[in-house]
Amino acid sequence: MQKNMMKFEISGIFFVIIMSVFLQNLYTLCGRELIGVMFGSVNDSIWETGKTIMFSYLLWSMIELLCIHPPFKKFTVVKIFTLYYLGLSYILLCLIFLLFGSGSHSLHEFTAAIVCISTASFLSFRLLFSEKELEKLFAPAFFMFLLFTAIFCSFTPFPPKIYIFMDRTTHLYGIIPEHIDAGAVALDTLYRV
Repeated sequence: MQKNMMKFEISGIFFVIIMSVFLQNLYTLCGRELIGVMFGSVNDSIWETGKTIMFSYLLWSMIELLCIHPPFKKFTVVKIFTLYYLGLSYILLCLIFLLFGSGSHSLHEFTAAIVCISTASFLSFRLLFSEKELEKLFAPAFFMFLLFTAIFCSFTPFPPKIYIFMDRTTHLYGIIPEHIDAGAVALDTLYRV
């Protein structure tokens, strides 16, 4: 099972990257419908990109669970832990790149995504085959999954007014109106400065 799990974790890195790129465009592809709002990226913020990465990671975890049949409770605890690790490390790494980097934010976010997905997969593999009895943490992990679901569903329509939720093109939060003049928004931002 260990070799199969290693193959699945490596395959998962590619799956998560490809699926998150698709999900980032889902909002536009489905004509701004509800499915695009829930699972796609509705603006160009760090949160919306991270949301698609975390959802793709969660999907791949379910595929692993169905194909490999690892111990359910330990697998669930490990995947919830690494899901939080993935989301928090991605946001933190994007902010670090923003502070110290120069150039395209797309390249920085892609680099952060690859690094965080790879380390989350490696951490998941190590924890799953460790000697630690993580099954005892199943109840808190299940609560953390419910908390993740609530955050996932509520932060797109009702984002807090902090930088990681701000669209970098229009400087708006949440779902951007369909017919918006980005130039007028940019001039309004300059006027306020």
